[in-house]
Amino acid sequence: MKIIDVAAILGALAWLPQIISWIYHWLQKPKISVYHEEEAEVGFIKFGNAFNIRLSFLARRKHALIDNIELCITDKDGASHTFKWIWYSETLYELQAPTGNATMAKQQNAIAINAYKDVLIEKFIGFQSLSFLDRRKQLAYKLNSFIENQRTVGQIDADAIRRSNEYNELLRLYKNSMIWKTGDYSAICKIHIADTNTYMQHSFKFRLSDIEVETLKKNIEFARKIIDVEFINPQQQIEGTWLWTKPSINI
Repeated sequence: MKIIDVAAILGALAWLPQIISWIYHWLQKPKISVYHEEEAEVGFIKFGNAFNIRLSFLARRKHALIDNIELCITDKDGASHTFKWIWYSETLYELQAPTGNATMAKQQNAIAINAYKDVLIEKFIGFQSLSFLDRRKQLAYKLNSFIENQRTVGQIDADAIRRSNEYNELLRLYKNSMIWKTGDYSAICKIHIADTNTYMQHSFKFRLSDIEVETLKKNIEFARKIIDVEFINPQQQIEGTWLWTKPSINI
């Protein structure tokens, strides 16, 4: 073997530790630490049962792309309900003034979150039930079709709409869909990392009191007002708003 060949081999071997390091880091799976705020928002709104919580993500080892988060909530009786992230927001900046603080936040549809290595990422995430959203979409389409048929044959009759099966099916959806009741809940966030089969899990607990549940039940009647404005009388001014509760979050 010539000296030049030996030199070439030695040169290649010198790169071997670096190459091994590159391969090692490439094969490593990202690990994400998840932290939650001490308080969440529980609601029953136009889009059904809702759960909003502020989560922070810290990627270890390497960058991670979060492309899905599911929330499984189980009540004291063992009934489980699955929610999917629908939107998230982040605070861009806060202004302090003598008259009060103003916060500028950006909200967007939940598609993916970049979790950069060793950088804490905070998002306020809204979870909702896809089954409710799908069912409401179907019933809204049926009610709109009924109203359009009225429009083609003459003037729209609000009383006839309220007597229709289509209108009352939508009302029944709200009356029968609220899951919140008094007691303890356990929750698991299942966080999927893109391009992997990895799900990170983050667990926490919360409790709803009698007063909080009674507050949420008031939204069922408010839903009727929202339906009337959406489908019958768009010019009507809505009195009131959706009511939320803010339970404390425990580990």
